[in-house]
Amino acid sequence: MGEVYFRVSQHLGIVMSEVIRKKFHPDMMLLIHKYSNIVRHEYEEYQKIQKELDKQKF
Repeated sequence: MGEVYFRVSQHLGIVMSEVIRKKFHPDMMLLIHKYSNIVRHEYEEYQKIQKELDKQKF
């Protein structure tokens, strides 16, 4: 979750504590949701690549 707050804070140019404070504001919620999906997708891609690399080792 920290990575999501960090990306939202970079996007808006504000500190992370401000993002956390305003996380229930509708605009902030949408950005948090957007970056959450991006981070989740990146992690899934990373896992997929790791599995393929593990298969190649054997």
